[in-house]
Amino acid sequence: MEELSLKTPSKAELIEVIHTVATRGKGVHGDPIRNVDQYWSKDGKLLAEKDIIGNLEGNHGKVKEQK
Repeated sequence: MEELSLKTPSKAELIEVIHTVATRGKGVHGDPIRNVDQYWSKDGKLLAEKDIIGNLEGNHGKVKEQK
């Protein structure tokens, strides 16, 4: 896994986002039923998603392409 290099941010601001909690999973081995936190812009763009399965696979912070 690639190591992160943290640098001092050049800007920080408080913005409004929409936080939703979605249920995902089939309830079988390898795909448990779980809650997934999603953060959306006001115009409906998915900004980030936190899924425990994605975190275990090293996908934390990545956003999947919307279909």
